Amino acid sequence: MEHYLRQYTDRFTDFNNKHISDLILYSSGIEYCRPNHSYSLRSRDYHVILFVKEGKGTFEIEEKHYIIQQNQLFIIPAGYWFRYTADTDNPWKYSWIGFLGIKSNFIYQASKQHQFVFDCKNAEDYEALINQMLDVSENTFSSFLKINGFMYTLLGKLVEEIGILDQVSEQQVSTLARHYMDLHYHEIVQIADVADFIGIHPNYLAHLFKKETGISPKQYLSTLRIKKAKELLIETSYPINTIAHSVGFSDALSFSKFFKKETAIAPTTYRKEYKHDVIHHI
Repeated sequence: MEHYLRQYTDRFTDFNNKHISDLILYSSGIEYCRPNHSYSLRSRDYHVILFVKEGKGTFEIEEKHYIIQQNQLFIIPAGYWFRYTADTDNPWKYSWIGFLGIKSNFIYQASKQHQFVFDCKNAEDYEALINQMLDVSENTFSSFLKINGFMYTLLGKLVEEIGILDQVSEQQVSTLARHYMDLHYHEIVQIADVADFIGIHPNYLAHLFKKETGISPKQYLSTLRIKKAKELLIETSYPINTIAHSVGFSDALSFSKFFKKETAIAPTTYRKEYKHDVIHHI
């Protein structure tokens, strides 16, 4: 089979503004694969949904393997490791859409339920919408609006067809909050931002989060930032100011105070002590 690839990547929207949009397209495309064509990534910063029009292949995520066939779709949430591979004898033809935004909660709800594969009535319908996106894929504001209009239509059809609802239950709140903090810990994000992303009051978020996890959202975010900072201190030679920005602080001083408060040791001291241990044991 001839390899066919047609794709569009949004270059109109500033990358730093994508995550604060309600929904924003990253990429879309159509690919007819050669036998055994495989693709994997440690993680992406955005969600991807692939719609299989013909053929079949395998999909791996969360240490699970799925066989994907005609008129099925599979979801890859942001931050997940994955691999998918076309069949040897009957390689698949699929279309895809990549997106992120505040209104993409339904993707996290699917991942919370460990549900990544769904049947659809006709994957060609989704390919047709993606083809319309590709037909207007110019780097202009008018094209940007048209393409995102097609994206909303596609996602509306998808949510309606496979029943992923964007209503948040109590059990889903902490998962959504953790997902958001896992993706945005490197930014100057507050708990109010997390609550706004989920669509609930910060006090209610704190109540549900602690009820389910035993700690507050603020504690979770602090622990996450400390963990990431320790990794950077040991595994890199980045200056403290760079590490501070990498874990959501505006300057090295506020980061150092935070780090010492949480660990009882200054970041420079931690690096000297533990980086030496790592080197010594190699």
